[in-house]
Amino acid sequence: MPDAPRLPLRLVALSTVVALAAAVGTYALLSDDGDDADTDPGTIELTPSEDFDGATYTTFDGEVLALADLVGTPTVVNFFSSTCVPCITEMPAFETVYREVGGEVRFLGLAMADRPDKAQALVERTGVTYPTAQDKDGSVIAVLGGTVLPTTVLLDAEGDIVATHNGELDADELRTLLAEKLGIDA
Repeated sequence: MPDAPRLPLRLVALSTVVALAAAVGTYALLSDDGDDADTDPGTIELTPSEDFDGATYTTFDGEVLALADLVGTPTVVNFFSSTCVPCITEMPAFETVYREVGGEVRFLGLAMADRPDKAQALVERTGVTYPTAQDKDGSVIAVLGGTVLPTTVLLDAEGDIVATHNGELDADELRTLLAEKLGIDA
């Protein structure tokens, strides 16, 4: 059996130095600075900016609408994609609750990182009738503090975030959120 070729010592040393520098940089970036005793070291807290100015979404017809236009009515904003299985699974449940609550709560589905034709086909396939559009530049999900798909955000009539849920919801879980966070029974 022939001997395996050996890596040059310079390459091994350089790789070690680069890995060490990356580890130190990561530690410095994520380490707790001691200012907040209630924060668990190593935990990154994602906080929505709630600055609705400039955050827009685009209808499938190309109309650009401002997130600030949602203020005035409690709203459920659900971020989805045609390639996200949990998103696809929960959409019929959202439609069911949407029909139950009538005009008490506005629903808005926003496609993320999706081709418009694929997103629209998903909306049709799942039977969704509430308004849907696209968050083309990710500004809405960023403002609302979402990080994964699906993400569901509940806004009260003043536009304040009262709940954020990452992951799939069924109809009963959505009803519970509406009752607990917005006082709306479905």
